[in-house]
Amino acid sequence: FGQDTWRTTPNLTLTLGLRWDPMIPFHDAIGRTQCFVPGASSTMFPKAPKGYLNAGDSQCPNGGFNRYLGQIAPRFGFAWRTPDGKSVVRGGFGMFWNPQFTTLYNGFVNAAPFSPQVTRFGVRFQDPYETAGNPFPASFAPFKPPQDSAFFTPLGSFGSFAGNFRPSYMETFNLTLEREVVRNLVARMSYIGNLGRHLSYTDDYNYARYTPGASTRDIQQRRPYQDFASVLITYADSTSSYHGLQLSVERRVSNSFSFEANYTFSKSIDETSADQTPQNPSQVIPMNLTANRGVSDFDNKHRLVASYVWALPKLDQQNPLIRGTAGGWEFTGITTLRSGFPFSVRSGVDRAYSGLGSNFADLVGNPFLDTSRSRADLIAQYFNPAAFVPNREGTFGTAPRNLMPGPGSVTFDLGLMKNFPIGEKLRLQFRAELFNAFNTPRFGTPYATQNVPARFGKIEGASDPRIVQFGLKASF
Repeated sequence: FGQDTWRTTPNLTLTLGLRWDPMIPFHDAIGRTQCFVPGASSTMFPKAPKGYLNAGDSQCPNGGFNRYLGQIAPRFGFAWRTPDGKSVVRGGFGMFWNPQFTTLYNGFVNAAPFSPQVTRFGVRFQDPYETAGNPFPASFAPFKPPQDSAFFTPLGSFGSFAGNFRPSYMETFNLTLEREVVRNLVARMSYIGNLGRHLSYTDDYNYARYTPGASTRDIQQRRPYQDFASVLITYADSTSSYHGLQLSVERRVSNSFSFEANYTFSKSIDETSADQTPQNPSQVIPMNLTANRGVSDFDNKHRLVASYVWALPKLDQQNPLIRGTAGGWEFTGITTLRSGFPFSVRSGVDRAYSGLGSNFADLVGNPFLDTSRSRADLIAQYFNPAAFVPNREGTFGTAPRNLMPGPGSVTFDLGLMKNFPIGEKLRLQFRAELFNAFNTPRFGTPYATQNVPARFGKIEGASDPRIVQFGLKASF
């Protein structure tokens, strides 16, 4: 990593940097890493079904994917001050590579032949292994299995990195105008952008394809690779984007009072809102990134946060009791107003008969209702339930991911504090803190699973009510 700063003129400063951070995948000492390569045969474990490879096979890297040395991360920034010294324009750009998460490998140990998982459908409880071998108990232990280990098909779910898997990175850029409006009062306006590239997501490559007359009993027969249950492949082809306008006002401490207020108007879009491990599918609609694209789970269109501190003056009072108790209090607070987080509307049943277990509902009307209705009406019916019906058989639903915003919230957190000196060496500090001081209801997202009509569209939960706590601290 190298970086330098140049003050090219009295009013202009430039910063340039470059970082190289090569990715060398982790690996397991006894080779507990799997790869899925259709049609390939394992030399490490010749009895494995075709397509199932382990670390040590020629087409399965020890870490699950190949090392990547092209992680070059440039950075650039500038700051320019106007001649009058009251305005500053700042900007910058940078690339930041995602570090490798060790949790990516946690699920690999739960795969054959090290610790085989068995998934069976439509079995008799009296003999669930009547058409397959029983792996219990001999196949389970933290040991390196012999080359001639037996495999019990269909293998349970297992994960693999895609052959072209590579690390993800973020492109960030910003531009800020800062102005001293009056003495001790500064205003800022900023544009912030974040673009995620080669983000990871996990798809079930072996989900059951729909055919007329399909049911939950023939899921395994409709999988393309019938020696396996779910084949969860982690790809690195997803993208995300965040764009935000940020406005802020800051009053520095003057006359014992200071405050800061920040407002953000933003939008974040992605196909999945968290890094996924190879054993956890992230896509409701498999093998179709575009169909899963929507606003992020954490998208907050509007957010206003104001914080303030007011130190009351100490009293010039001869009476020590009045001087010690009535003056010198410090009042603090944080006020937060935000719009709601988005949510998806699910059908509640797997009408695609895919084995994935989760579908969106079908959208057939306008789901939005007037948000100016009474609180009781919003709780009883937050959105229009008639706008959704069960998804058609063989489909994954037409209601877009994160279609609707949930309820917004207003929160006031307040604090009161005072220090009481007792002699020269002892000081007591009293604190009173109120969270959600005005007990404003902060509702959760409504129940949004279509196959439970009695609950569908109702708000059933809320965040914490008012919480008050007191504290006394002695310092000596």
